Amino acid sequence: MPILTWNETRPGRWERPLSSLEKFNLINRNVEKALDRDNWVKTVVAKLQFDPSLGDPADALKNAWKQVRFHHPEVAAVPYNGQYIYRTSTADQLDLWVSATFVVEDDLTVDDLYGNIPRNEQMMCYFLRKTSEVMIRSPHYRLDARGAIFCLDLLIKSLGKPNEKLEWGTCAKNLSHTVDEVLDIPYEYTPEIRKAAEARLEDLKPKYPLIGLTPKMKSRMPGATRRRLFKYTTPELRELSMGFKKLGWDGQVTIHAALITTCVVLSPPDQKRSYLASYHSDLRRLIPERSRTKKAPIVSTTIINKEIVVSSSTLLKDVYAQLAHVYDDVDGNFVKSQACYLEKLAALLYPNGREPFGSEVDGQLQPRLSSFGVVEDKLLVPKIDGVVELKDFWVGVETFTKKIMVHTWMYNNEGFFHVSYNENFWDEAYMDRFVDTLNGVLMEVRIAGRA
Repeated sequence: MPILTWNETRPGRWERPLSSLEKFNLINRNVEKALDRDNWVKTVVAKLQFDPSLGDPADALKNAWKQVRFHHPEVAAVPYNGQYIYRTSTADQLDLWVSATFVVEDDLTVDDLYGNIPRNEQMMCYFLRKTSEVMIRSPHYRLDARGAIFCLDLLIKSLGKPNEKLEWGTCAKNLSHTVDEVLDIPYEYTPEIRKAAEARLEDLKPKYPLIGLTPKMKSRMPGATRRRLFKYTTPELRELSMGFKKLGWDGQVTIHAALITTCVVLSPPDQKRSYLASYHSDLRRLIPERSRTKKAPIVSTTIINKEIVVSSSTLLKDVYAQLAHVYDDVDGNFVKSQACYLEKLAALLYPNGREPFGSEVDGQLQPRLSSFGVVEDKLLVPKIDGVVELKDFWVGVETFTKKIMVHTWMYNNEGFFHVSYNENFWDEAYMDRFVDTLNGVLMEVRIAGRA
């Protein structure tokens, strides 16, 4: 059994094996026709109002960015030959790291950058001075969207501690354990583990032809990632919540069912067809509260797949009935088979170490959903008196395939939907229809809430 934890292999140099999720995400970042770009890059953006007493926000943010690294040093680790490597820093070396990873843009906006940045191994922090926004951007192998929110949370909190004393020679003590280590996910596979992993692979084999949206392609080459953000106001969200309650439906499952039903409406099936629904399961919920890994900026999200069968007569309630049990708690065999499953999945989907361009066998034309629930449960600092106030934020992902990614969350008693898509595969008119149709499907639930 390999040693999974961090070890000091020479003075100031710490190493551990990459986790199963990190190894998998190092592969699926690669897209055949966009090898200079990074698929699934995670981005979290906050619009901040700085108190004048803070001085130049750029200087304050630089100092806070150093604090993020001290408290979670893995943000500066680098992958090499199957290992994650972290080197402790002197003050001068730390300044070099900040100069490489913290960028101030005086005239650009987030949307000028989003989807247009070449591949970068570093986790980056951008300050957009014109719009008073902060953007944290990272390759997916480093963290997932929830990890990005935790990183943003720590950055904002650090603004309120400008004089925190940091002993840089001791920062390695703050390195977080991997999810594999904390949950005791084995790398040596018993017959039961192999059987569980094979069962998960079987879930990726549809009984019927796949249903999918119809792309409007400008080019066979991917362009920049674009995004749509729409929200439900407090009264609208209240209607939706009342609809969940009156129907006896779970909110997260309903939104997922609505996304699948949207595909049925936009691409009416001429026969029975399959939708490979992907549920993002955050393994952090299984991690003890006392563990640093619980809120570490790392990757901890795995996927549960479920085949949903649809036809021309399928309604929202039909999809909900098929999807609901997917959101049940995962069992022990599911967790224990994680490393085995990802190893087999990588060999199946990415035999050449990258996403086969144009391949639709894995459901590229079926949008994927990730829901965060109430973000105040995670982003705990909306305001620090005399320092900073969080005015708005959003989470997105860069995509260089035909896959559309939808993130949802609730914040400040409003509901948000963020849609990421590639500009060369989906035109604006089609995305208008997509958003309108999704809203129309959910209107059925809102109407139930009015009754």
